[in-house]
Amino acid sequence: MAPVYSKINTDDKRRIYESYVRGEDYVDVARLLNVKRTTAYNIVKRAEQNHGQIERPRGGHRHAKVTDAMRAVVRAVVEEHPDFTIRNINRELRTRLPQSPAISQTTISGILDGLLVTTKKLEDAPAERNSDRTKQQRHAYATWLMHEVQEPEFIFIDEAGINIWTKRTRGRAVRGRRAVRVVQGRRGPNLTMTFAVSNVGGLIYHELTEGGMTGQRFNEFIGTVCRLYHPLNACFVIDNAPAHRQAVNLPLPQNFSVRYLPPYSPFLNICENAFALWKGNIKDSLAEVRDQFYPILKLFRSGHI
Repeated sequence: MAPVYSKINTDDKRRIYESYVRGEDYVDVARLLNVKRTTAYNIVKRAEQNHGQIERPRGGHRHAKVTDAMRAVVRAVVEEHPDFTIRNINRELRTRLPQSPAISQTTISGILDGLLVTTKKLEDAPAERNSDRTKQQRHAYATWLMHEVQEPEFIFIDEAGINIWTKRTRGRAVRGRRAVRVVQGRRGPNLTMTFAVSNVGGLIYHELTEGGMTGQRFNEFIGTVCRLYHPLNACFVIDNAPAHRQAVNLPLPQNFSVRYLPPYSPFLNICENAFALWKGNIKDSLAEVRDQFYPILKLFRSGHI
């Protein structure tokens, strides 16, 4: 018959260890508590190894390994280096908190899940996009627009490129299967649409050209707008693209002036919203008439239309 072992409660273990600490005969205390001599010796030995702790927390060496400080460091590393792999994050964590316990990459992944951090498409942002110098220029532009403007009308000018074979990039399919679209191997030429949008008259002029925008084409576009549109006073608002840099030196009529937007500030140009709507409609329409549109494009390129 197997021997029956009785569990020793924590209070009895503490009484045995405290008697040892006071220098008393802990074996006599153990005998009074019906605890064997060898068991009492093991109780004292383990308490000494655990720095006086009678009962270790449940969970073993994995108990409460990840602290709030470690989570804060992981969050800071992700914000500073969004391109770091889990291995790099773990290495950086050990560098910043050398006294913290070593954890596995699986634990790092669990921390990221708890912080609601997921992998996404990484986008590059220019270092000067939100620099102090750029913010100061945006503030100066806003001050000019709200307090120093003399012209009653603004004409925003910008261009956007598009290809006649442009198409929707998202579609639907049964779960577990890829969304595949069969297309022809050819690709049409790139086109450039230029808008002139007024805060008073709306879209006042647009022009479609083949190829990219050049300084000469842009200057000719502004000249056409000046000939066709006759406001009392108007200011052309344009961005700092290379093709636009000579516009300020053009011989414009007296009722026209030029103002450049701050760098890295496309959201201040209302043409961006117009282009988004235009491209969305183009994608829907070209999906139906693309094949019929290609012969028309050939006539356009040959100068017959």
